[in-house]
Formats: sequence, structure tokens, C-alpha cells
Amino acid sequence: MFVSVIIANSTREYDIFYDYIVPGNLEALVQPGVRVLVPFGTGRRLREAFVMEVKQESEYKELKQISQVIDEIPVLTPDLITLSRYMKKRYVCTYDLAIRCMLPSGLALLYSDEAVVNAGTFENLTPEEKKIFDIIADHGGRLKIDKLREIIQMPVEKLLNGLENKGAVKIVNSFQFKANAKTVKVAYPAVESDVFQELVRDNSIKSQNYIRIMEILYDEGAVAVNELNMLGFSNTVLKNMENKGYISFIEEPVERNPVGELDVVVTEPKTPTSEQKKALDVIREKIESGAFHEILLHGITGSGKTEVYMQVIADILKKGKNAIMLVPEIGLTPQMVSQLMGRFKDNIAVIHSRLSMGERYDQWKKIRNGEVRVVVGARSAIFAPLPDIGIIIIDEEHESSYKSDRTPKYDARTIAAARCKIHNAVLLYGSATPSVENYWRARTGKITLVEMKERTNKNPLPQIIPVDMREEMDRGARNELSSVLIRELRKNKEAGEQAILFINRRGYSNFILCRKCGFIAMCPYCSVSLTWHRPENRLVCHYCSYSSVLPGNCPICKSDKLQPFGLGTQKVEEVVSSTEPGFSVIRMDFDTTAGKRGHQAVLETFRKQKIDVMVGTQMVAKGHDFPDVTLVGILSADSLLGSGDFRAGERTFQLITQAAGRAGRAGKHGRVVLQAYNLEDYSIQAAIRQDYHEFFSHEIKLRYELKLPPFYQFGLILVTGKDKEKVQKLAERIHIDITRKPELNHGVLISAPAPSPVSKIKGSYRWRILLKHQSIKRLGSILEWVNDSYNKKGYKDCTVSVDINPANMV
Repeated sequence: MFVSVIIANSTREYDIFYDYIVPGNLEALVQPGVRVLVPFGTGRRLREAFVMEVKQESEYKELKQISQVIDEIPVLTPDLITLSRYMKKRYVCTYDLAIRCMLPSGLALLYSDEAVVNAGTFENLTPEEKKIFDIIADHGGRLKIDKLREIIQMPVEKLLNGLENKGAVKIVNSFQFKANAKTVKVAYPAVESDVFQELVRDNSIKSQNYIRIMEILYDEGAVAVNELNMLGFSNTVLKNMENKGYISFIEEPVERNPVGELDVVVTEPKTPTSEQKKALDVIREKIESGAFHEILLHGITGSGKTEVYMQVIADILKKGKNAIMLVPEIGLTPQMVSQLMGRFKDNIAVIHSRLSMGERYDQWKKIRNGEVRVVVGARSAIFAPLPDIGIIIIDEEHESSYKSDRTPKYDARTIAAARCKIHNAVLLYGSATPSVENYWRARTGKITLVEMKERTNKNPLPQIIPVDMREEMDRGARNELSSVLIRELRKNKEAGEQAILFINRRGYSNFILCRKCGFIAMCPYCSVSLTWHRPENRLVCHYCSYSSVLPGNCPICKSDKLQPFGLGTQKVEEVVSSTEPGFSVIRMDFDTTAGKRGHQAVLETFRKQKIDVMVGTQMVAKGHDFPDVTLVGILSADSLLGSGDFRAGERTFQLITQAAGRAGRAGKHGRVVLQAYNLEDYSIQAAIRQDYHEFFSHEIKLRYELKLPPFYQFGLILVTGKDKEKVQKLAERIHIDITRKPELNHGVLISAPAPSPVSKIKGSYRWRILLKHQSIKRLGSILEWVNDSYNKKGYKDCTVSVDINPANMV
């Protein structure tokens, strides 16, 4: 018996199938999807590999044998093996990177090589070899090599090789799973809060990462290191903080509960409205066909899409099949989990990036062992190892968060379609504001369209009150809260109702400007202005986390004319809380939800403690259902229009419509105050009328004229590096080489190389080339050639990355 494997942690150069012989004693254990240890290259250590195929013959001679089988049951299901092949080609990555998306980090192997003394007498040992031999013997004849290095304080590889060649010792490769550890490394503050805050005020601490980590630790007492890693804080940063005496580490038991304490109310299926029934009939018809189908459920906010989802899932379970439900934000996961548990009890698993390593491993294991049949989660849940998938549901399918910005830069919607094709399952997209691309596919008959145009409570959509902020400023308004919004907030307060204020910017002010010389505080490592966070009195870069104390005087002209400009969530929170007659306010943004269950804590506080106003970024605009919210204020509604992204109009319409949809979802009438300086833009006008079809008809004409998706697809080539001139030259060389290859570029529209809109991030300069073509396959061929040609040793000073239909064009 033979196997074809791919080697874990390999580059694209070595990312191919390798054949190995399966020894007779392992034949019963080997099957596609299991991991094995194999000899590879010249090193002593065995390499982890994934079995992709099992076969009876191999075309290659003089093959090595696999040494060990790691898994009792395959970690990769047959459809995930097929999916890894698809991802390697579509997203220009390695098999290994594709597979890493599919498996929890807790399955990773921790190697621990040991030196074991052989029986017998050995006279021909050198003094150094004899010393090592005696140390191993004194430790029971078996000693971990890492421990041996600690004891003798010198390299041991050459000496162990000599001992092994002379038959005195043998080296044993051993391993354990990361998630098997009974404890987890936890960080906790090593200095008192007031001492640390004094260091911050003195500007002795310049890293915003240090400040944010300490804020989290002071709030929560202690936090697992892997959770801090998930929040973007590296082990290097944490180690530096330990060395400086700010934090310490201890080992504590692993927490395994993925959802904490949820309010779960058991529910029965509701009698569907006439529109829900029509939608269910169409979906059930496609399910019964037993073939792959895509359906777009376009339902206005409050039309009851979630009830449709749950009834369809129940149908799938009755047929003996399984379901995956994706939501765009981790903040929406607790709400959806609570609803699904109320209907399907403990038959669900949860997967998202904020789970600890142990929790994620436990959830994956439950799914793989067939203990649950419904999986809910954010983007990464699309790789859940469920067999017999009957339906995949993607809620708020228009959200850009379904597209990964890390290699492999996969789109969960595309992955869902690939998995549904393999399983002959139904893929159900749901949204009140569908993506232009998917709605075009539905309008042209490529996928099925189902629409729900009424709210289940029969209430009309909330009234939208537009406010021209130019007129407000002419009337002497002193802040970004219009007189109309303040009036409506006071009405809500008197009625005992709640409000949500949406501003898509965190921090206090967008930038700091000297009104005398025009100086703007910029990040020294990124080509963006620093945002002022007033509570900490810090200027912060939202791209690289650099921070500094706000200077008292302008560093250029030394005047005292530094002034904050613009609006962020912190400033809105301050203004609202100080407005008569006094409002209780809670804020929901990245800074207040950094803890493990930060989203859940903020939402539950707002719901249970009857807070008057919740201020937040776009995470408050999506999918939440608060029965007492009757007012939504949308501040700076036109802020996205100048972003330079071709999707700016679409995202503006979607955010306004989604945010407005949070108002009046129960029996009470909802109102929306929409503030903007540019009310004339077509996307804002369509949002005021809450008319998706009006928006779409205007947008699709623009897309056609400008050769944009869905008519053309985008390819992005991004060159980054510390040397600005080298980055520019490499981008120009790539452009020349592409244009000289007609077999690649036929029919492809190729932009000239140019700096990216944000031309420097984290000290790296950024140049890009944009490609457009109707065929993703043609773009993929070019991007694959560019990736493999220019990510070589000769270009080590620059990095070339590629992407298809990127979610972010900056």
C-alpha cells in the first residue's frame, strides 16, 4: 500500500504530493485525512504530513516508509481534502495554508525529542560524549533534548549524532497535541494600576499595545496568553512586557465553555407569515430536489429571516442531514446561538476566532465525532468538519467580513458554494441589503431570488428624518449632534425607550490639527493621521497601534493652537452623557469589546440594565434585535463616500439601511435621524427612501460603464517593503513583465503601478497593480505566475501578495 501526502509547513516550492510506502503494521490505520509522521530531507526529525490519497501502486521507486500514524480518525473529511485542492488554485496558496484554515490550533503538534541510552558498554566515547552519556544515564536513561541543553548550557546536536552513530544512544521523536495540556498560560498585572497609569502620563510608555493589554488585564484580572494573541498581541510584545516588569505569567486550568452564560428561551416554530411561507416553499422545493442550488433571500429588516432559517434547519435535520449557519460578526454569535439553542437545544456547536484554543478544539472534536448537527459561527465556521451537509446559510451575506485579509485570502461565500456543490446541498444567502454581485446573479436567473417586503409585526419601516449638517452648522451648532437628534433623544428618554447612535469611527477625534501652522499629527510608521483617544489622552494609529501622549504645544511652530477635529465614538459618548436631562450611555467599539466576551457583555448590559443610549461603530448596526430601541441616530452618514473604494456607495447604503433596521422592531414605531453633509448622493437618497431597488438600478449602471464587478473581476498585486525605491522598482518590473506576456494578459485591463491609497503601514511602503477581466480563471493564472515568480530569494527585500476581488481596496 502507498500514500500520497503533503508536508506540513512547506513553501509552494515543496507543496506537492510525495509518495510513501505504508508498512504492513500500519495499513489498517491509514486512510485519507489522517496525519502521519514521515522522514523528509536530511534532518533527524520526522515531519508531519497529511494523507491525501491511499493507493495500491506508485510510479516512483526507492520510496521511504511512513513512520507513525498520528490520528485515530481522519482530521480532514473527504470534502475538505477536495476543498484544499480548490483553495490552493483559487487563492494562490499552499495545501498547508488551506488546511490550517480547517483545523483548530489545538491539533498542532508539540515535538519533544528524547535521547535514550542503549544497553551495553561503550569504550570509544570522547570525554564530551561520555559526559552527555552519563547525564542521560543519571536521569533514568531517558532525557528530553531541550532539558539536556539546559543542563550543559551548550549545543548538543553534534555530540548526540556521534553517540547515535556509535550506538550509545537513540533519538526518539515524540509529540503531544497542543490542546491536551491541562493548564493554560495566563498573563496578569505585575504592577498596580496607579503606578502604570503614572508611567503612561509621563510618556514613559509609547506602545499603545502595552496600554491596551494592561487595560484588559486590569479589567479582567488575568487573561490567557492565547486569547491575547487572538486579539492581535504577539508573544514578543508580551515577553517584552514581562521583562519590563509590567506583567507576569502563571499556569491555570483551561476554560472550555465557548458561550458563557446565555439567556436561552425554548421556542417552538412560529406560524409563518404569508411571505415567510412563500420563501419556505421555494427553499423546501430546492432541498427536495437533492441538487446544488443557490438562493438569495432578500428580506427587509424585521421581515423574519431568522425564523425562516430555523425552520429550514429543522427540515434538514429531519432528513438526516446537517447545517452550517454563518454570521458576519462575532458580536452576533451569542444572539444567534441563543436562538438556535432555544430551538435545537444542545445540538449545536460554536466556532469563531475569539474562542480559546481549548474551546475551539473541543467544539471541533464534537463536530468531528458527530455529537452535534448544527454549527454556527463567523467566517471560519465554514470549515466545520460536518458530514452530509444539507444546507449552508449565510446571514447578512453582503458583509465584507466574510472575506479574509490574511493568506489564504478566501471568501467564505465562495467556500460555501464549493462545499455545497460537493454535498449537493442548498446555499441560502440572506440580507436586507444584498451585495450588488449576488442581486445581479439573482436578477439574471443564475440563482433563485426570494423576497420578503413586510415586517412580521406589520409595522412600517422606521421613519427616516434627514438632517443637513451644513444647515445645522450655519445655525450655530456646537457639536456633531443636531438639534433634531437631541430632540428625539429627549422624547425617547421621556417615553422610557432606548436609542442607538451609530458613528463608524472609534476614538475621540479623527485627527489633531494646529490652527496656526497647519501641522497634523501623523503616524511615523503609516501614512495616516493619528486618532485622539481622550480618556487615555493618547494619539493612536488604528493601523499599527503606535501611540503617544498628546503634546501640549505644536511640535512645529510651538504654539498652543492644537485642536481636535472630527468625531468618534468616545466624543459622542461624552456629548450625549452631558446633554440635558442626562442620559445613561454605553459604548460598543473595538476598545470596549477587546475582552473575550466583550461583545456579549456590552449587549447584555444594554439590554438588561435599560441603558438609555448605546453608541457604537458598525458592530451595532448589524442584526441586533432590541425590542425597546425605537430611535437610531446615524452620524456622518456620508463618511465612507470619499474613501476611494468603488464599493463606497454600496457600503453607505447598506450601513444606513442596516442601522435604521434596529429601530421599531417590536410593537413600537421606529424613527431614524440621519445626519450628513452630502444628502444628495444617490446612495443616501435611496437609503432615506429605504428603496434597495432604486439603489441597485443606479449602482448597476455605474458598474457596467466602469467595468466593475459583477461584469469584471478584480485582481490585486501588492508589493510591500521597507525600502520605498525598491518597492516602486519591483512593482514597475512586475507591470512590464505582465504586459510582455500576451499568453497571460490577453483581454486583461492592467493599471499602471502606483502607491496604494494608504501608501505606508507599519513602516512598509505599499505599491499596487490592479487587473480586471471577466474571467476569474484568467486572473488567477496571472496572479499565480506573479506570486511564484517574485516571492523568491532574489526579492527578499520586498514581499509580493496577490488577491482576487479584495474586500478592501486601500
